[in-house]
Amino acid sequence: MYFSPLKFKSWLRLGARAAMDRTLAQGAAAAFCALILVACGGGAGGGVDTSTSSVPVTNPPSPGGVVYPASSAFQTSYEYKQDAQSLLYPVVSASQLLGKTILDPDSRNTVTFGDYFREGVGHLSAFVMVNTPGGQSVPHFFRLVNSLWVDQTASILSDTSGCLNASFAITADFNADARHDVLVTCKGTPNSGPEAQILYLSDNSTGIYHKLYLHDPAGNPFKWKAYQAAAADINADGLMDVVLVDPTLSQPLVLLGNGSYINFDRSFTLTTSRVIDAAIPMIPTQLHGVQIIPSTSTRLNMILMGAVSNGYPTLLMYGSKDTVISNPQAGTFFYGKDPNSKSFQIAAMEASDVIYEPGYYYLDLQDTSHSLMRVARIAENSLTEVLPTMMIATPFSDGVSLKILRNSAGVIGVYDGDCLPQPLALAANSKSRCALALH
Repeated sequence: MYFSPLKFKSWLRLGARAAMDRTLAQGAAAAFCALILVACGGGAGGGVDTSTSSVPVTNPPSPGGVVYPASSAFQTSYEYKQDAQSLLYPVVSASQLLGKTILDPDSRNTVTFGDYFREGVGHLSAFVMVNTPGGQSVPHFFRLVNSLWVDQTASILSDTSGCLNASFAITADFNADARHDVLVTCKGTPNSGPEAQILYLSDNSTGIYHKLYLHDPAGNPFKWKAYQAAAADINADGLMDVVLVDPTLSQPLVLLGNGSYINFDRSFTLTTSRVIDAAIPMIPTQLHGVQIIPSTSTRLNMILMGAVSNGYPTLLMYGSKDTVISNPQAGTFFYGKDPNSKSFQIAAMEASDVIYEPGYYYLDLQDTSHSLMRVARIAENSLTEVLPTMMIATPFSDGVSLKILRNSAGVIGVYDGDCLPQPLALAANSKSRCALALH
């Protein structure tokens, strides 16, 4: 399956990375972005690599003796997302890419980026899982080969069965081999009930990905109606942990990674001690979104996004020190009480994604009918909306976008794979969300 990439418009700021590596990565990412996304960019997490992996970043040999360069390593899945900041405005939707009719709008959210083919720091390939009209979702890994994008799933993944209803995808290093893995959240269907969540873990000795279900130490899969997930080393043990949200539950689900593993497996332990609720402010109802964002002052902050039925539906929980509980433990706790938590002062719309840069948050907002969206600029000190904010936009296809990024040109964009072609989106009279831009 071959597709011609688009030329990208601007160079990514290089920082500490090698200029040529980053330039090649940018062209590759922009090309794939042209095939599946609506508008993309990067943000605060895309700077110097910071890893909490228990395994140092190395150049591992393949069985044939080839030495592969090290992959980028970050503290959180949020930073892996922001590392895709070279992605720019595309024109072709995910349904056109795969030649399938995407009936479930969640298909647009199961897109994530990473160095899945072990090409080295600054290189991006892509993972997308598509919900099909009458069966299981299907995973795809894409790689740039001779200036053309190729679906090379078969070269690194043998089990191509998905879940009944994939809803979200993130990238992180879950098995501590300094390589990029993928977690897909699955929410089942109204008739099927909860279902298991899927991990695609790298085997660093072979480059092959192993599909397994998110499971406890006894091997029992965790089954939920999960809508989103975030990953970070919450308990400071050098292993990646996971937070998921299920709108049928009142609390986020915190899974701590266990240290006993082989390179293509990882178990997790469900804990209730890391999120400590309180009456004011309340954790939003019908939780459907979560991000964990690194902070210089609190180490980690968590943003929970829920329904508008409970006052302010978006909550910022600052990472608290060990002393918030009587028996201090290492790592971060999220405490639902001032001054540890504050609600974003947006009452009428619910958030589905967020990006952060010093001084401001940007919330991707939608109304309760999912027929209207906008992106609001929020002051960090007050959590209130400030000008300039982004225009209100009407959706083009099957609902609103659920992901936002800021690109290397400083433009905030949304993406979901269902949007007007870019020339139409940027027309003066267009109200398409593809045209949203804030410098």
